[in-house]
Amino acid sequence: MLLEAQLAQTLPLDFAVHNIRPGDWVLVKEWKEAPLVAKWHGPFQVLLTTETAVNTAEHGWTHHTLVKVSKALEIQASQLEKDRRPRLTLHRSGPEQ
Repeated sequence: MLLEAQLAQTLPLDFAVHNIRPGDWVLVKEWKEAPLVAKWHGPFQVLLTTETAVNTAEHGWTHHTLVKVSKALEIQASQLEKDRRPRLTLHRSGPEQ
């Protein structure tokens, strides 16, 4: 019986299947697809990673195929570093008068 349990276990992967690291901001895909509803939720900060999974505080452990790196926060951070000062942009919404 012990031999069967040892045979069922696999060794850790020797290669990385994703490039997500702790501290990265990611979007998590909702696995229940409904019409006219956003598929990706977030961004959430990564706390821990394994060879095949990512851990966030809001969603817990999620398989790496249901996670993608959030590019929006990287662009905003690089833009702030480039300008060295935040800018305020106003957008109007609603009917034109």
